[in-house]
Amino acid sequence: MKVEIIYGELANLLGEHGSQALLSQTFGEEQLIRTAYPDLPAFFDEPVDLVYMGSMTERTQRLVLELWAGRGPRFREAIDRGVVFFFAGNALDLTGRTIRYEEGPTVDALDLFPFDTFCKRYDRRNEVTLASFKETPVMGFRSQFTTHTGDAGAYPFLHIEHGSGMNTATQTEGVRDSNFFATDLLGPFLILNPAFTRWLFNQAGYRGALPFEDEMEEAAAERLADFNATFARKGKAGKLLQAYLQKEKQILQSSFPPDKK
Repeated sequence: MKVEIIYGELANLLGEHGSQALLSQTFGEEQLIRTAYPDLPAFFDEPVDLVYMGSMTERTQRLVLELWAGRGPRFREAIDRGVVFFFAGNALDLTGRTIRYEEGPTVDALDLFPFDTFCKRYDRRNEVTLASFKETPVMGFRSQFTTHTGDAGAYPFLHIEHGSGMNTATQTEGVRDSNFFATDLLGPFLILNPAFTRWLFNQAGYRGALPFEDEMEEAAAERLADFNATFARKGKAGKLLQAYLQKEKQILQSSFPPDKK
């Protein structure tokens, strides 16, 4: 297998060093392609099974988009042929139509999906988010001063159970198109949600266990139990979480069935 980490020396904010370490320990460093800026992504020209990119500064976003200008079709070709992608945090912003700054320029993005990102600095949302993927709860943290306009719910990845979505008008979060996944949620997300991560790696052809899987599973169960104790009285989260906690071992042991969507 080949796993590409795009610009890991720059796109590593908000815990994403942990995601890079997870990829290295899962697949082995010899299987990683660590693409450094300003090289173009390796998957443009060679077979890659899984492509990962993490959070970055707004300055880095602009540098990346300048480098990738006009290359949206190369990403679309890879998505259409089934390459597995996971973009975390504001790497999601790169895949929309534009990024607009409250008192600054509007920057063209890759135009892969029909949303725009509006950046309003110093108006940050911080929250714990509970969502579901394929009827299984996932958790993450939202800390952002952006919102997404346009048809932000056209390609939903997660359905929000507690917290906010891509904007105030939608209860969906992130983007999923075939095997392309991107989410604003932090954590790092892959470590917080081992059942989803095992499923994602399965999509790329990996059939082994995760490193420290038992520890990640126990931590996920504890987070969900804490969330349940705090928020269950406020809505439907309680029943969803209780069902998950009863089935958690089974979920991780069997993972999810193959999904060709």
